[in-house]
Amino acid sequence: MDCINIKFDEDINFHLLRHWSLYDSIYYTQDMILSFKLWSSRGLSQLKEFLADLGIPKREYEQNYRDMNIKYKLNIKKQILDKRLQDKYHYTTNTIILPTFLLSSGFTLKLSPLDIVDSLMSTLQTVSSSSSSSNSNSNSMMIDLTARFSYALSCLNYHQLDDYLNGIELEKTYTKKTHYLIETLLQSDKNLSFDNTIPFILLKFDQNMFNSSTTTEHTTSCGFFTHPYQAYLFARNALQILISYTSSSTNIVKKKKSKHLQRLPLILIAPYSSSSSGEELVEIVVGVPALNNIMMNSFSTLFEAADHRCGNVAKFVFFDHSVLLLQEQHQQKFIDALMFVLAK
Repeated sequence: MDCINIKFDEDINFHLLRHWSLYDSIYYTQDMILSFKLWSSRGLSQLKEFLADLGIPKREYEQNYRDMNIKYKLNIKKQILDKRLQDKYHYTTNTIILPTFLLSSGFTLKLSPLDIVDSLMSTLQTVSSSSSSSNSNSNSMMIDLTARFSYALSCLNYHQLDDYLNGIELEKTYTKKTHYLIETLLQSDKNLSFDNTIPFILLKFDQNMFNSSTTTEHTTSCGFFTHPYQAYLFARNALQILISYTSSSTNIVKKKKSKHLQRLPLILIAPYSSSSSGEELVEIVVGVPALNNIMMNSFSTLFEAADHRCGNVAKFVFFDHSVLLLQEQHQQKFIDALMFVLAK
């Protein structure tokens, strides 16, 4: 009989740490991306310097965290709390050290609540081929996530770790794709629209957004933004990184842009379902408040007002009305209405 142990601990809050190498875990952690500015070569060099200051050899931080030498693993938390390193690398421990509970059974994998949530959310977000085909034969704009919900529930069963681990692999895929999209965003402004005449940042992706990506396993372009929470999370992270990127630039024009961007909300428009079989593309629209107003999301009201103005063309099918579905033909009409509502 398994003896399950649940204990309180101050965990290291690096993304999927127990399922990745220490390097990859830090590299894909949003707070560390912002702290180290990991979109730059200087930031990547600083990350390696940081790992060296933690006293961890390259061969250790590049292998799976579970396989690392125990003496290095035990020393990580102590080193991270070192005030000297905090001052040198400009991070705060409250974003890295997380009070939480950990579950373990014998020598098996430790489970953390954050990892379980990531596994669940990625499982919910992933549309199976059977769901996609059944959706293409229906008139509904919604992708049927009932089966995904049932499957996601199994991730909570400690005796079905395979489902949980599959969700973790999906989360890795989505994390890499998110990273790829944001890198693309920083390298080119083709997906972005913002100036003094528009009261928001408009971020648009099309069905070809992953054409150059090397991480195409598990999910298609149109399967990436099927879950409202994940779409919102992506938009918020993109906004944070975009502002940090422009503010840290040595280019005076970009620095001025940063101050302007901090006052603007972001609207994400991305494919929700494919436009196969002659059907029109359905897009997901997400509203994220300005960075200095991140706790007050009034887009539910704004989206409803904009939709009313353009003839109720949107579909509010999610619990959160700051995320909606829209047929591609109505995109410009809705954006124009939203600009009018925001300008009032």
